Amino acid sequence: MKFVFKLIFISFLSLYSLNSQSQNFDLGIKGGINYASISEINAEGRLGFTGGIFAGVRFNALALQTEVLFSQQGGEFNGDDIETDYALVPVILKLHFLRVFNLQFGPQFSYLINGSEILESEKLDISGAAGLGLSLGSGLRIDARYNFGFTDAFKGASGNNRFISLALGYSFL
Repeated sequence: MKFVFKLIFISFLSLYSLNSQSQNFDLGIKGGINYASISEINAEGRLGFTGGIFAGVRFNALALQTEVLFSQQGGEFNGDDIETDYALVPVILKLHFLRVFNLQFGPQFSYLINGSEILESEKLDISGAAGLGLSLGSGLRIDARYNFGFTDAFKGASGNNRFISLALGYSFL
């Protein structure tokens, strides 16, 4: 848990210090839905909520954005619900094109808040994220991402978290 808080603090401090060198600082909130599943486990997916805050800086066509999000993940396995909730910290590099679109990719660090009663969950999860964003103007944006896990989500069982998310965001700056 200390690692996650240190990572969040360093990320936001780095982005804040870059603000003095950049004209485009971004700060806001976002919320949306996830459709999550677990690879290598014959499980049905889980529809859940995702939401939190973001901060970023933009340098012409490139931008760096850090987020702190809550995410409901898991699935259904043999008729039992596997419900896991995570605090996510994605560090996203954005490549802007055609004024309103951006490609997004980067690592994501997750810390388990609420684990499954069916399978014993790992506390830390490392994954990658890739997606597409759309700037709607007036600070509104839409992000669609696919997240794919690199580490096993459960102790003693192979299977990675993966989910598709669709979120609506609003930038205050």
